Amino acid sequence: MADPIVAEERTGLLRSLYFTIFLTSTAFGTVTFLLPVYAAGLGASYIALGVIGAVGSVVYTVMTFLSGVLLDRFERVRFYVGFTVIGMLVVFLFALTTKVSDVIMVRGLLGVASGAFWVTASTLTADISPPELLTQSVGRYNLSWILGFVVGPFLGGLISDSYGFPALFIILSFLVLLSTALIWTRLAKRLELRNRSESRRFNFSTIRGILLAYATLLPYAVVLGIYMAILPGHMGELGISASAIGLLLTMTNGVRGLGFFNSERWVMWGTKKSLGLAAFLMTGALFMLSFSSTTLEFVAPLALYGLAGGIITPVILDYIAHRTPREVLGTAMGLHECVYGVGMTIGPMVGGVIAEAFQPSTLYLLLAALATLILPLSLGLDESLSEGEM
Repeated sequence: MADPIVAEERTGLLRSLYFTIFLTSTAFGTVTFLLPVYAAGLGASYIALGVIGAVGSVVYTVMTFLSGVLLDRFERVRFYVGFTVIGMLVVFLFALTTKVSDVIMVRGLLGVASGAFWVTASTLTADISPPELLTQSVGRYNLSWILGFVVGPFLGGLISDSYGFPALFIILSFLVLLSTALIWTRLAKRLELRNRSESRRFNFSTIRGILLAYATLLPYAVVLGIYMAILPGHMGELGISASAIGLLLTMTNGVRGLGFFNSERWVMWGTKKSLGLAAFLMTGALFMLSFSSTTLEFVAPLALYGLAGGIITPVILDYIAHRTPREVLGTAMGLHECVYGVGMTIGPMVGGVIAEAFQPSTLYLLLAALATLILPLSLGLDESLSEGEM
């Protein structure tokens, strides 16, 4: 836990943190979303695209849980610095890839860097935030990274169309370098965050009350894995250009950002009602997606999908953050990202096989059925906050 920090200083530290999150997520998000397009250009099949996504997600899954445990045992800001440096090097390595097997290997390394990044960024946000402003801080954290996901794919598509993917990867690595410099100067030299609890042994009972939230998140994580690993490659196979794909992804993430901007309203409206609405929107979006084949036809379903994700992501994260004791905050956030990793592993692996054996439209219909599970799972969530968990 952090030493006492005045509210004004916490606000300044959070602003610096949000900007580093924006820079790094711009790089990681652009690589993740456009990598299937790059790999398809190298000759990757749907199965190969699934393998690329799955390899990254398997490593990501392991790294998120490991990072969460380590964050509860070691100084958190320097951990953030170290893995941001690793992320910069990994993004640069993509510029040196020339075949699908190279992409698979480097995608695994990106799983290491991104797994540590997301867990550490969310943990630092919750740890630095004043308790009474936690919902607002979580919302701004989500806005910081989604803005990177909005800007990155669109500009990345334009750059890759004009100058090629290697140039894009080099530019993105410099963004992460800038993020590293800001973390070091604005955070690492001014702040030390370490778990001060007498016991550092993990007690499972401390997170038992939020396990259902992780289960509710899993169907969305599977869909997200397909969205990131299969859908861009599918659109490329349909003849849609990289810049148009980037624009579609930017639009989708922009709608997600609108959802994040209203995250406090979703939380106040109620966890169950918000997640029920998200389940309905996502099911409809995936059903419509199965009949889409042109740029214009993808607009409406992707907008609906973006809105659904803009509700689910902040509501679940806020639910977990408010119900987790600070001494196990890193572990809880690690498990949160680990669920994403599991879903993004299952999704590309199974989805790639289904898309190859049948057709992508069949895959999207099956995902629509999966998305309906969010509703019954969310009904079991406890919307009350017990004393000591705020």
